[in-house]
Amino acid sequence: MRTLDLLPLWFLLFTIGFGWFLLAPLVPALASGFNSSVGAVLFAVSEYGLAMVVLGLVAGWLSARLTVRRVLLASAVLSVIGLVGRAVAVSYVSFLALQSVAAAAYPLALAPIGSIAQAAPGGRPHAVVGASVGVLFLGMAVGSLLGARLYVEWGLRGALYASAALSVIALAWLSAVSGRYPARYERSLRGSFKVGMLKNWYVGFAVASLSVMFSSIASTMLQRNGLAMDEALIYGGELGGLAFLGSAIGAASLPALLEQAGKVRLGMVSTGLLTFITASLLGFFLAFTADVTLLSALFFLLGAMGNAFWSMAMTSTTKYVEDPAKAGLATSMYSVATNLGVTVVPSLLGAMFEGNPSTALAAVIAISLAAFLASPFLKVD
Repeated sequence: MRTLDLLPLWFLLFTIGFGWFLLAPLVPALASGFNSSVGAVLFAVSEYGLAMVVLGLVAGWLSARLTVRRVLLASAVLSVIGLVGRAVAVSYVSFLALQSVAAAAYPLALAPIGSIAQAAPGGRPHAVVGASVGVLFLGMAVGSLLGARLYVEWGLRGALYASAALSVIALAWLSAVSGRYPARYERSLRGSFKVGMLKNWYVGFAVASLSVMFSSIASTMLQRNGLAMDEALIYGGELGGLAFLGSAIGAASLPALLEQAGKVRLGMVSTGLLTFITASLLGFFLAFTADVTLLSALFFLLGAMGNAFWSMAMTSTTKYVEDPAKAGLATSMYSVATNLGVTVVPSLLGAMFEGNPSTALAAVIAISLAAFLASPFLKVD
Protein backbone atom coordinates (compact mmCIF):
# COMPACT_ATOMS: atom_id res chain seq x y z
CA MET A 1 0.00 0.00 0.00
CA ARG A 2 1.03 3.57 -0.68
CA THR A 3 0.28 6.44 1.67
CA LEU A 4 -1.95 7.98 -1.02
CA ASP A 5 -4.10 4.84 -0.91
CA LEU A 6 -5.21 5.84 2.60
CA LEU A 7 -6.85 9.05 1.37
CA PRO A 8 -10.09 7.42 0.12
CA LEU A 9 -10.49 5.61 3.45
CA TRP A 10 -9.95 8.83 5.35
CA PHE A 11 -12.43 10.61 3.09
CA LEU A 12 -14.99 7.88 3.81
CA LEU A 13 -14.45 8.36 7.55
CA PHE A 14 -14.76 12.13 7.12
CA THR A 15 -18.10 11.75 5.29
CA ILE A 16 -19.42 9.41 8.00
CA GLY A 17 -18.57 11.93 10.71
CA PHE A 18 -19.95 14.77 8.59
CA GLY A 19 -23.23 12.98 7.89
CA TRP A 20 -23.61 12.10 11.56
CA PHE A 21 -23.14 15.52 13.13
CA LEU A 22 -24.62 17.53 10.31
CA LEU A 23 -27.86 16.64 12.11
CA ALA A 24 -26.87 17.98 15.53
CA PRO A 25 -27.60 21.68 14.87
CA LEU A 26 -30.65 20.76 12.77
CA VAL A 27 -32.56 19.02 15.58
CA PRO A 28 -35.25 21.75 15.90
CA ALA A 29 -35.70 21.91 12.12
CA LEU A 30 -35.95 18.13 11.81
CA ALA A 31 -38.46 17.94 14.68
CA SER A 32 -40.58 20.62 12.99
CA GLY A 33 -40.21 19.15 9.50
CA PHE A 34 -41.21 15.64 10.52
CA ASN A 35 -43.72 16.76 13.16
CA SER A 36 -41.91 14.74 15.82
CA SER A 37 -40.50 15.40 19.28
CA VAL A 38 -37.00 16.64 20.02
CA GLY A 39 -36.34 13.40 21.90
CA ALA A 40 -37.25 11.35 18.82
CA VAL A 41 -34.85 13.33 16.64
CA LEU A 42 -32.10 13.05 19.25
CA PHE A 43 -32.56 9.28 19.13
CA ALA A 44 -32.04 9.39 15.36
CA VAL A 45 -28.80 11.33 15.87
CA SER A 46 -27.63 8.78 18.45
CA GLU A 47 -28.19 5.83 16.11
CA TYR A 48 -24.53 5.91 15.07
CA GLY A 49 -23.63 5.08 18.65
CA LEU A 50 -26.28 2.35 18.72
CA ALA A 51 -24.82 0.87 15.54
CA MET A 52 -21.39 0.64 17.20
CA VAL A 53 -22.93 -1.04 20.26
CA VAL A 54 -24.79 -3.60 18.16
CA LEU A 55 -22.19 -4.20 15.45
CA GLY A 56 -18.92 -3.17 17.11
CA LEU A 57 -17.99 -6.60 18.44
CA VAL A 58 -19.06 -8.46 15.30
CA ALA A 59 -17.61 -6.03 12.78
CA GLY A 60 -14.21 -7.67 13.16
CA TRP A 61 -15.69 -11.08 12.36
CA LEU A 62 -17.42 -9.62 9.29
CA SER A 63 -14.14 -8.07 8.18
CA ALA A 64 -12.40 -11.42 8.51
CA ARG A 65 -15.07 -13.16 6.46
CA LEU A 66 -15.49 -10.46 3.80
CA THR A 67 -11.87 -9.20 3.60
CA VAL A 68 -10.87 -5.62 4.31
CA ARG A 69 -11.71 -4.45 0.78
CA ARG A 70 -15.22 -5.86 0.84
CA VAL A 71 -16.10 -4.60 4.30
CA LEU A 72 -14.97 -1.07 3.40
CA LEU A 73 -17.00 -1.17 0.19
CA ALA A 74 -19.98 -2.46 2.19
CA SER A 75 -19.54 0.48 4.58
CA ALA A 76 -19.44 2.97 1.70
CA VAL A 77 -22.50 1.43 0.01
CA LEU A 78 -24.53 1.48 3.23
CA SER A 79 -23.53 5.09 3.79
CA VAL A 80 -24.73 6.08 0.30
CA ILE A 81 -28.03 4.22 0.64
CA GLY A 82 -28.71 5.67 4.08
CA LEU A 83 -27.64 9.27 3.44
CA VAL A 84 -29.35 9.53 0.03
CA GLY A 85 -32.45 7.83 1.40
CA ARG A 86 -32.81 10.05 4.46
CA ALA A 87 -32.52 13.14 2.25
CA VAL A 88 -35.72 12.12 0.42
CA ALA A 89 -37.53 10.64 3.44
CA VAL A 90 -41.13 11.83 3.75
CA SER A 91 -41.78 10.84 7.36
CA TYR A 92 -39.92 10.41 10.62
CA VAL A 93 -40.27 6.63 10.43
CA SER A 94 -38.64 6.43 6.98
CA PHE A 95 -35.98 8.94 8.03
CA LEU A 96 -35.18 6.84 11.12
CA ALA A 97 -34.98 3.62 9.09
CA LEU A 98 -32.60 5.09 6.54
CA GLN A 99 -30.56 6.78 9.27
CA SER A 100 -30.10 3.28 10.71
CA VAL A 101 -28.69 2.10 7.38
CA ALA A 102 -26.27 5.04 7.24
CA ALA A 103 -25.20 4.43 10.84
CA ALA A 104 -24.25 0.82 10.07
CA ALA A 105 -21.39 2.19 7.94
CA TYR A 106 -19.68 3.58 11.06
CA PRO A 107 -18.53 0.36 12.81
CA LEU A 108 -17.78 -1.33 9.47
CA ALA A 109 -15.48 1.50 8.39
CA LEU A 110 -13.58 1.50 11.68
CA ALA A 111 -13.27 -2.27 12.10
CA PRO A 112 -10.31 -2.93 9.74
CA ILE A 113 -8.29 0.20 10.57
CA GLY A 114 -5.74 -1.81 12.58
CA SER A 115 -4.93 -4.17 9.72
CA ILE A 116 -4.69 -1.31 7.25
CA ALA A 117 -2.36 0.49 9.64
CA GLN A 118 -0.13 -2.58 9.87
CA ALA A 119 0.08 -2.74 6.07
CA ALA A 120 0.67 0.99 5.61
CA PRO A 121 4.16 2.17 4.63
CA GLY A 122 6.54 3.73 7.13
CA GLY A 123 6.04 1.30 10.00
CA ARG A 124 3.91 3.74 12.03
CA PRO A 125 0.61 1.98 12.71
CA HIS A 126 -0.27 4.20 15.69
CA ALA A 127 0.05 7.29 13.48
CA VAL A 128 -2.31 5.77 10.90
CA VAL A 129 -4.87 4.82 13.55
CA GLY A 130 -4.60 8.25 15.16
CA ALA A 131 -5.01 10.02 11.84
CA SER A 132 -8.02 7.86 10.97
CA VAL A 133 -9.83 8.64 14.22
CA GLY A 134 -8.81 12.29 13.91
CA VAL A 135 -10.34 12.53 10.44
CA LEU A 136 -13.59 11.07 11.78
CA PHE A 137 -13.67 13.75 14.50
CA LEU A 138 -12.83 16.39 11.90
CA GLY A 139 -15.85 15.29 9.87
CA MET A 140 -18.03 15.58 12.99
CA ALA A 141 -16.70 19.08 13.66
CA VAL A 142 -17.20 20.28 10.08
CA GLY A 143 -20.69 18.75 9.92
CA SER A 144 -21.67 20.49 13.13
CA LEU A 145 -20.15 23.79 12.02
CA LEU A 146 -21.67 23.80 8.52
CA GLY A 147 -25.00 22.05 9.11
CA ALA A 148 -26.95 25.14 10.08
CA ARG A 149 -25.35 27.30 7.38
CA LEU A 150 -26.27 24.74 4.73
CA TYR A 151 -29.82 24.75 6.13
CA VAL A 152 -30.06 28.54 5.91
CA GLU A 153 -28.72 28.56 2.33
CA TRP A 154 -30.36 25.44 0.87
CA GLY A 155 -33.05 24.36 3.31
CA LEU A 156 -33.33 21.08 5.20
CA ARG A 157 -33.34 18.87 2.08
CA GLY A 158 -30.38 20.72 0.62
CA ALA A 159 -28.31 20.21 3.75
CA LEU A 160 -29.11 16.48 3.74
CA TYR A 161 -28.29 16.21 0.04
CA ALA A 162 -24.85 17.71 0.72
CA SER A 163 -23.88 14.82 2.98
CA ALA A 164 -25.36 12.36 0.48
CA ALA A 165 -23.25 13.81 -2.33
CA LEU A 166 -20.06 13.43 -0.30
CA SER A 167 -20.89 9.79 0.40
CA VAL A 168 -21.28 9.08 -3.33
CA ILE A 169 -17.84 10.60 -3.99
CA ALA A 170 -16.37 8.48 -1.17
CA LEU A 171 -17.82 5.28 -2.67
CA ALA A 172 -16.49 6.08 -6.13
CA TRP A 173 -13.02 6.95 -4.84
CA LEU A 174 -12.79 3.94 -2.55
CA SER A 175 -13.91 1.58 -5.33
CA ALA A 176 -11.03 2.75 -7.50
CA VAL A 177 -8.27 1.85 -5.01
CA SER A 178 -9.75 -0.69 -2.58
CA GLY A 179 -7.99 -3.57 -4.30
CA ARG A 180 -4.75 -2.33 -2.77
CA TYR A 181 -5.97 -2.81 0.80
CA PRO A 182 -4.84 -5.95 2.68
CA ALA A 183 -7.03 -9.02 2.41
CA ARG A 184 -6.29 -10.27 5.93
CA TYR A 185 -7.86 -8.73 8.99
CA GLU A 186 -6.23 -9.03 12.38
CA ARG A 187 -8.07 -8.42 15.60
CA SER A 188 -7.98 -10.06 18.97
CA LEU A 189 -10.64 -10.11 21.65
CA ARG A 190 -8.40 -12.15 23.91
CA GLY A 191 -8.09 -11.20 27.52
CA SER A 192 -9.80 -11.77 30.82
CA PHE A 193 -12.36 -9.62 32.54
CA LYS A 194 -11.20 -7.71 35.61
CA VAL A 195 -13.65 -5.90 37.87
CA GLY A 196 -11.43 -2.81 37.82
CA MET A 197 -12.19 -2.34 34.13
CA LEU A 198 -15.71 -1.25 35.05
CA LYS A 199 -14.36 2.08 36.33
CA ASN A 200 -12.75 2.74 32.96
CA TRP A 201 -15.84 1.71 31.06
CA TYR A 202 -17.93 4.09 33.16
CA VAL A 203 -15.59 6.99 32.39
CA GLY A 204 -15.92 6.26 28.67
CA PHE A 205 -19.70 6.01 29.03
CA ALA A 206 -20.01 9.28 30.96
CA VAL A 207 -17.62 11.52 29.03
CA ALA A 208 -18.74 10.54 25.53
CA SER A 209 -22.46 10.65 26.33
CA LEU A 210 -22.32 14.13 27.88
CA SER A 211 -20.20 15.53 25.06
CA VAL A 212 -22.54 14.24 22.35
CA MET A 213 -25.63 15.27 24.33
CA PHE A 214 -24.53 18.88 24.75
CA SER A 215 -23.66 19.15 21.05
CA SER A 216 -27.02 17.64 20.08
CA ILE A 217 -29.17 19.96 22.21
CA ALA A 218 -27.24 23.22 21.76
CA SER A 219 -29.50 24.61 19.01
CA THR A 220 -32.66 23.52 20.81
CA MET A 221 -31.64 25.17 24.08
CA LEU A 222 -30.47 28.39 22.43
CA GLN A 223 -33.85 28.67 20.72
CA ARG A 224 -35.62 27.87 24.01
CA ASN A 225 -33.66 30.63 25.72
CA GLY A 226 -34.59 33.34 23.25
CA LEU A 227 -32.68 33.10 19.97
CA ALA A 228 -34.49 32.92 16.63
CA MET A 229 -34.41 29.49 14.97
CA ASP A 230 -31.92 30.35 12.19
CA GLU A 231 -29.62 32.06 14.68
CA ALA A 232 -29.92 29.19 17.16
CA LEU A 233 -29.13 26.65 14.45
CA ILE A 234 -25.98 28.47 13.34
CA TYR A 235 -24.65 29.10 16.84
CA GLY A 236 -25.60 25.60 17.97
CA GLY A 237 -23.63 24.10 15.10
CA GLU A 238 -20.62 26.25 15.91
CA LEU A 239 -20.74 25.20 19.57
CA GLY A 240 -20.78 21.53 18.62
CA GLY A 241 -17.92 22.10 16.19
CA LEU A 242 -15.86 23.74 18.92
CA ALA A 243 -16.46 20.74 21.18
CA PHE A 244 -15.10 18.34 18.56
CA LEU A 245 -12.15 20.58 17.74
CA GLY A 246 -11.35 20.69 21.44
CA SER A 247 -11.68 16.90 21.55
CA ALA A 248 -9.15 16.46 18.76
CA ILE A 249 -6.65 18.89 20.33
CA GLY A 250 -7.04 17.54 23.87
CA ALA A 251 -6.69 13.88 22.92
CA ALA A 252 -3.73 14.51 20.61
CA SER A 253 -1.70 16.64 23.02
CA LEU A 254 -2.44 16.26 26.73
CA PRO A 255 -2.01 12.48 27.21
CA ALA A 256 1.32 12.49 25.34
CA LEU A 257 2.63 15.46 27.33
CA LEU A 258 1.56 13.96 30.64
CA GLU A 259 3.04 10.59 29.78
CA GLN A 260 6.35 12.20 28.80
CA ALA A 261 6.41 14.07 32.12
CA GLY A 262 5.55 10.92 34.10
CA LYS A 263 2.36 12.53 35.43
CA VAL A 264 -0.33 10.21 34.06
CA ARG A 265 -2.05 9.72 37.42
CA LEU A 266 -2.10 13.47 38.07
CA GLY A 267 -3.28 13.97 34.50
CA MET A 268 -6.25 11.63 34.87
CA VAL A 269 -7.32 13.19 38.15
CA SER A 270 -6.90 16.78 36.93
CA THR A 271 -8.67 16.22 33.60
CA GLY A 272 -11.39 14.31 35.45
CA LEU A 273 -11.86 17.25 37.81
CA LEU A 274 -11.87 19.79 34.98
CA THR A 275 -14.34 17.63 33.04
CA PHE A 276 -16.68 17.59 36.06
CA ILE A 277 -16.41 21.37 36.59
CA THR A 278 -16.80 22.23 32.91
CA ALA A 279 -19.72 19.84 32.34
CA SER A 280 -21.54 21.24 35.38
CA LEU A 281 -21.02 24.86 34.29
CA LEU A 282 -21.98 24.05 30.72
CA GLY A 283 -25.14 22.31 31.88
CA PHE A 284 -26.15 25.35 33.92
CA PHE A 285 -25.43 28.04 31.35
CA LEU A 286 -26.89 26.04 28.44
CA ALA A 287 -30.05 25.33 30.44
CA PHE A 288 -30.74 28.91 31.48
CA THR A 289 -28.87 31.33 29.18
CA ALA A 290 -28.00 32.02 25.55
CA ASP A 291 -24.57 33.56 26.24
CA VAL A 292 -22.82 32.30 23.11
CA THR A 293 -19.37 33.63 24.03
CA LEU A 294 -19.29 31.89 27.41
CA LEU A 295 -20.84 28.74 25.97
CA SER A 296 -18.20 28.66 23.21
CA ALA A 297 -15.41 28.58 25.78
CA LEU A 298 -17.14 25.89 27.83
CA PHE A 299 -17.86 23.66 24.82
CA PHE A 300 -14.22 23.84 23.71
CA LEU A 301 -12.91 23.17 27.22
CA LEU A 302 -15.25 20.22 27.74
CA GLY A 303 -14.09 18.74 24.45
CA ALA A 304 -10.40 19.20 25.29
CA MET A 305 -10.47 18.09 28.93
CA GLY A 306 -13.12 15.41 28.45
CA ASN A 307 -11.47 13.69 25.51
CA ALA A 308 -8.02 13.81 27.13
CA PHE A 309 -9.58 12.12 30.18
CA TRP A 310 -11.42 9.67 27.91
CA SER A 311 -8.23 8.78 26.01
CA MET A 312 -6.19 8.16 29.15
CA ALA A 313 -8.98 6.03 30.65
CA MET A 314 -9.04 3.93 27.46
CA THR A 315 -5.26 3.43 27.56
CA SER A 316 -5.59 2.50 31.23
CA THR A 317 -7.69 -0.55 30.29
CA THR A 318 -4.59 -2.21 28.83
CA LYS A 319 -2.95 -2.14 32.29
CA TYR A 320 -5.33 -4.77 33.63
CA VAL A 321 -3.60 -7.55 31.68
CA GLU A 322 0.05 -8.56 31.75
CA ASP A 323 0.40 -8.39 27.97
CA PRO A 324 -1.21 -5.25 26.44
CA ALA A 325 -1.58 -7.15 23.17
CA LYS A 326 -4.16 -9.33 24.94
CA ALA A 327 -6.31 -6.43 26.08
CA GLY A 328 -8.71 -6.70 23.14
CA LEU A 329 -11.72 -7.51 25.31
CA ALA A 330 -11.13 -4.53 27.58
CA THR A 331 -10.64 -2.01 24.79
CA SER A 332 -13.50 -3.38 22.70
CA MET A 333 -15.87 -3.21 25.64
CA TYR A 334 -14.63 0.30 26.38
CA SER A 335 -15.80 1.26 22.89
CA VAL A 336 -19.12 -0.50 23.43
CA ALA A 337 -19.66 1.27 26.78
CA THR A 338 -18.79 4.60 25.19
CA ASN A 339 -21.27 4.17 22.37
CA LEU A 340 -23.92 2.80 24.71
CA GLY A 341 -23.72 6.15 26.50
CA VAL A 342 -23.90 7.99 23.18
CA THR A 343 -27.02 5.99 22.33
CA VAL A 344 -28.95 6.28 25.60
CA VAL A 345 -28.03 9.51 27.36
CA PRO A 346 -28.52 12.20 24.65
CA SER A 347 -32.05 11.08 23.74
CA LEU A 348 -33.20 10.67 27.36
CA LEU A 349 -31.31 13.35 29.26
CA GLY A 350 -31.20 15.74 26.30
CA ALA A 351 -34.98 15.77 26.03
CA MET A 352 -35.19 16.37 29.79
CA PHE A 353 -33.20 19.61 29.40
CA GLU A 354 -36.01 21.07 27.32
CA GLY A 355 -38.80 20.17 29.74
CA ASN A 356 -37.14 20.00 33.16
CA PRO A 357 -33.71 21.67 33.01
CA SER A 358 -33.08 21.66 36.77
CA THR A 359 -33.45 17.89 37.00
CA ALA A 360 -31.34 17.44 33.87
CA LEU A 361 -28.62 19.64 35.35
CA ALA A 362 -28.61 17.58 38.54
CA ALA A 363 -28.17 14.42 36.43
CA VAL A 364 -25.22 15.98 34.54
CA ILE A 365 -23.54 16.90 37.83
CA ALA A 366 -24.05 13.38 39.20
CA ILE A 367 -22.77 11.63 36.04
CA SER A 368 -19.66 13.80 35.71
CA LEU A 369 -18.93 13.74 39.46
CA ALA A 370 -18.98 9.94 39.49
CA ALA A 371 -16.49 9.89 36.59
CA PHE A 372 -14.17 12.26 38.45
CA LEU A 373 -14.39 10.21 41.66
CA ALA A 374 -13.29 7.15 39.66
CA SER A 375 -10.20 8.91 38.26
CA PRO A 376 -7.79 8.35 41.21
CA PHE A 377 -8.47 4.61 41.04
CA LEU A 378 -7.81 4.05 37.33
CA LYS A 379 -4.81 1.80 36.76
CA VAL A 380 -1.66 3.50 35.43
CA ASP A 381 0.95 0.71 35.66
